[in-house]
Amino acid sequence: MLLKKIFFVLFGIILLISCSSDDDLNFHYELLPIEDALVPLEFEYGKIYDITVKYTLPNECYIYSDVLYEYDFVARNIAVISTVIEDNNCKELNYEEELTFRVQALQLSPYIFKFWQGDDENGNPIYLIKEVPVVTINN
Repeated sequence: MLLKKIFFVLFGIILLISCSSDDDLNFHYELLPIEDALVPLEFEYGKIYDITVKYTLPNECYIYSDVLYEYDFVARNIAVISTVIEDNNCKELNYEEELTFRVQALQLSPYIFKFWQGDDENGNPIYLIKEVPVVTINN
């Protein structure tokens, strides 16, 4: 399913580029707010886990690009990066997407995930914060 989505996104970008009458394709990158995040209740040290986030594509000119996953001391700041094709003929979508990425538990202290949900009226980031404790299993 994910490979099919990736194929269609890449196909759309190639089609857009090849059909463009201009030599220059104008685009920029933009962060998309994360509406919700699904994380495990706990991590077992050394194991790999899936993290799923939900976000909305506002119109058809927004194309998933990557996940921003940056270390901020003990926290992990996470956002969805979108490529935005600069075109005035973009149809409204408001289409909810899910994205899953993997995290390996390589620290003993709890993981604090800060999922970016936009900025407040003063330009300060708003985060959905989820903490996941790490356990060790002795054999």
